[in-house]
Amino acid sequence: SNNFSNPSWTKYHGGTVTSGQADKDGGTNAWKLNVVSAQSFSGIYQSISGSGVCTMSLFAKAGTLDRLGIVNMSGAGFAAWFDLTNGTIGTQNASNIDAKIEAVGTDGWYRVSITQTLTASDFFQLKPSDGETAPSGADGFIYIMNAQTEYSLVPTDYIETGSTTAQAGILEDMPRINYDANGENGALLLEPSRTNIFQQSE
Repeated sequence: SNNFSNPSWTKYHGGTVTSGQADKDGGTNAWKLNVVSAQSFSGIYQSISGSGVCTMSLFAKAGTLDRLGIVNMSGAGFAAWFDLTNGTIGTQNASNIDAKIEAVGTDGWYRVSITQTLTASDFFQLKPSDGETAPSGADGFIYIMNAQTEYSLVPTDYIETGSTTAQAGILEDMPRINYDANGENGALLLEPSRTNIFQQSE
């Protein structure tokens, strides 16, 4: 979720991360994602296993670079380019179901997301740049925090990995959605409640 030095995140072609950066909430939980211009896909990526409609989201802010490309999970190309100076979406891949960018506060932070259909084994990569180009025309960095991948058509409120209290609250307050075998056509999952009337059921 917010540990980009975790082994599940792979540094690629000279990409590096530095923790302890000023975050969107006034703390120091953001990360600096550095890339080098000599490499086309300098950045970090994470492998994903599963299938169905999936939304990937994170918070991002411009640093010395002002674009963030999220690479298509199949590796076929960029899912979307996001402009972190004016909050617009640039070029998108045709495989996208949706892409969003939303300003968060007044300090230049945005929440960006893409929605695609996941296949058996995919990945998504975070690729900063000085334009919609790979490689970037200059070495540099952006700030990132709170990445989340979920089976959903939209990004839901961020849940910290391992935060059972937050997860329990979400499960209590939000309905569960049941999707068909293709990960589409979601509908409310309604199930009757049951109580075991045997106090010593063993």
